[in-house]
Amino acid sequence: MNDTVLEELPGDRVRVRVAGREFVIDGACPHRLGRMVHGYVNPRTLRITCPLHRSSFDLTTGCPVTGPAEKSLTVHHAGVLGQTYEPEQVWLPASERLLDWDDGFHDLMLGDRLRMAAYHAAITEAVRPGATVLDLGTGTGILAQWALEAGAARVYGIDLNEKILDTAAERLAAAGFADRFHPLPGLSFGLDLPERVDLVISEIMGNLVDNENCVAILDDARRRFLRPGGTMLPRAVESYLVPVAAERAHAQLRNGAPQDAGSRGDFTELLRRRRARDPYDLYYDTIIPASARLAAPRLLRRYDFQGDVSGAGHATAYTVRLACTVQRDGLFTGFQGYFVADLSDTVALDISGDDVGADDPAARTTSDSWKHAYLPIAEPVPVRRGDRITVAFSRYLPADEAEGSFGQVYRWRGGVVSGDVTVAQFDQRTRPGPT
Repeated sequence: MNDTVLEELPGDRVRVRVAGREFVIDGACPHRLGRMVHGYVNPRTLRITCPLHRSSFDLTTGCPVTGPAEKSLTVHHAGVLGQTYEPEQVWLPASERLLDWDDGFHDLMLGDRLRMAAYHAAITEAVRPGATVLDLGTGTGILAQWALEAGAARVYGIDLNEKILDTAAERLAAAGFADRFHPLPGLSFGLDLPERVDLVISEIMGNLVDNENCVAILDDARRRFLRPGGTMLPRAVESYLVPVAAERAHAQLRNGAPQDAGSRGDFTELLRRRRARDPYDLYYDTIIPASARLAAPRLLRRYDFQGDVSGAGHATAYTVRLACTVQRDGLFTGFQGYFVADLSDTVALDISGDDVGADDPAARTTSDSWKHAYLPIAEPVPVRRGDRITVAFSRYLPADEAEGSFGQVYRWRGGVVSGDVTVAQFDQRTRPGPT
């Protein structure tokens, strides 16, 4: 049964609902203005074909695939039907489950307009005709496809998930790039390339940057895969922490379970398997409004992937101590974490946006797939303007984890100081055991 629906919208746009996805596109084909509302949609490949001259376009990106069209079809919105988000809804951390990512999560990433628009612009800017490219963590191959469309001679695609890598190879073969895309299954630490490349592309950052071990992975890639004078994309990334009064998010953890954790009993079992003391010994994916911030954001870490990566700034185990002055009265419930990345010379990606409910999806500054990191504390603390919140934020590998693994531990411990008196202390970590 074909459940595809095409619907004309005001402003000469068309809504396409297909295979559990929703897209809003321009109503006219960029080739000769054929009416896309009368086009054919392939639910397997997520392509729409203009009825006039048979130009077909990738609905997730708008890129032309076949036919005479040379310009892209504008995609104003790409999302997953039935997945709506509200401020302070709590979700299990996707970065902690990256080896279990399925087609649904890859669809979520492909539908994240903020993410895709920034990477498309950066890749188009960074790729030079004839360049060799490594797409590290290639997933479904969309970044590799953009690099090839920008003129790359070859793209090597590395991914741990062989099923997803097969999907990428099929997708790029269908787009006419079978002889220029070279898939490599496995973890990059254990692989070699037949040549050094001009550009390394990756989007393996988590919302705290190093949740998915991107620092060690990209440092290794720069040393072993990038030619002298080559370019890293992203070039540099900064992570930030800020104390927040996220009372709704904290209440969801206290009284129930994250949105995707199943029942409260299922969540309790998940915490037991992790040997967590309580729901606060884990960080979560949550859109936290800027209005919930109790102080100014503080820089946690800066990673210069383009520069010298041998210094302490790229250590994978560290402790950073911060102090924040409270700017308004409120109930301190934990910290918000996020990143800002310089993808290329002129393109930045900032995931701190909070306009999840914006009426115009094309204008939203929220990332659906990254969201923010919410690092709760067990006992909320009333604070007043002028109080200080101190935190020692640590990342380390437990003794039973090998360097380069994805088994990092985060720990956030500190206190609230009012005047000269410490009125409260907290100490949370994502795994038990000594530092």
